[in-house]
Amino acid sequence: MRVALVVQRYGPEVLGGAETLARRVSELLASSVDVTVLTTCAIDYLSWADAYPPGPAKVNGVSVLRFSVPRPRDLFEFEQASARAYASPQDLELGRNWIQAQGPNAPGLLDHLREEGSTYDAVAFVTCLYAPTVDGLPLVTERSLLCPTIHDEPPLRLSVFDDVFAKARLLCFSTPEEQTLAHERFGIPDARARIVGAAIDEHRGADPTRFVAETEIRHPYALYHGRLDRSKGVDELVDHHTRYRAVHPDGLDLVLVGGGEVRLPAADGFHSLGFVSEELKHDAIAGADVVVCPSPHESLSFSQLEAWSHGRPTLSNALSPVLVGQSRRAGGGLWYSNADEYREMLDFFARAKPLAETIGAQGQRYVRAKYSRDQARDTWLAALTEVAEARPARAGRQQQ
Repeated sequence: MRVALVVQRYGPEVLGGAETLARRVSELLASSVDVTVLTTCAIDYLSWADAYPPGPAKVNGVSVLRFSVPRPRDLFEFEQASARAYASPQDLELGRNWIQAQGPNAPGLLDHLREEGSTYDAVAFVTCLYAPTVDGLPLVTERSLLCPTIHDEPPLRLSVFDDVFAKARLLCFSTPEEQTLAHERFGIPDARARIVGAAIDEHRGADPTRFVAETEIRHPYALYHGRLDRSKGVDELVDHHTRYRAVHPDGLDLVLVGGGEVRLPAADGFHSLGFVSEELKHDAIAGADVVVCPSPHESLSFSQLEAWSHGRPTLSNALSPVLVGQSRRAGGGLWYSNADEYREMLDFFARAKPLAETIGAQGQRYVRAKYSRDQARDTWLAALTEVAEARPARAGRQQQ
């Protein structure tokens, strides 16, 4: 089976939930199907400026075909387009203008789908909010699979996405909460919806003492790892933790791992390490008293799942139905709605060590049962096969 996977950015240096999902799925499928990732040359999602060379490449054994973005994003233009589109979400023209301003606009990628799309048995689009999906999926409708990675946010209300969800042959969701949201917003019937997995590997060699030696952070800590961005709830997390430390001055430190910028208080107990190696990230997770997931908008949280893979409990933002739903199913964490609840929950994890370990162990059992490589591969292969068997024969293959 020949499969294309379309995503706006791709590479080990690229941070982002949808991009991480695309990379994990591609690497997972590479040994079972002939998969090619179709993407841009960008690393930075704010500008879409070319960073990788265009053309074919191999990334961790996966075939990748990159296309240039001739015109970087104009942030002022995008802000203006957003204001107009959000004010009139049913206006299709304003929605199209928003997509063009959002980007990334890669004409070569669309030409490839237009000219070579029929040579693939299935074409999977990972995330729905960007131009490669909105403009590309209609070119290969009969062999399309959409993994939308949606959560409740203003762009989801734009009518420009109605056609994308209507035309996708099959829709793949990461959690029941994401599927419910798609049903409520787009009327997606169960017959066109599938829950697919994401493989979470256990890093048994993770070493908390190595993290201490590398960073000299010896005090017990809560950990956030991910993009340091206001949209991920990081600013609010820092504020909540500042209030927690005001009441519990000897409480847990806060360690932040990930790319981006964040303003930290001058007081002791706050550490921003920036982008670190995978090894050091997992050392940090393994040594944390608790991993905090502060984002109010998630379709799936790898931070949460990776914490559980190490047997660490999580503390999540209650505004995210996905984070709360996953916590309930796994029994691997608690959640907070405000600064007071954050303070009390964090103090609980810091003091009730045996119970915190039990909660983390429950999460670990859940990840082992639901997010193994075999299970994730099987769910994706089943979805791709379903699409491939339902579409016309691809070009170059003789029909029986």
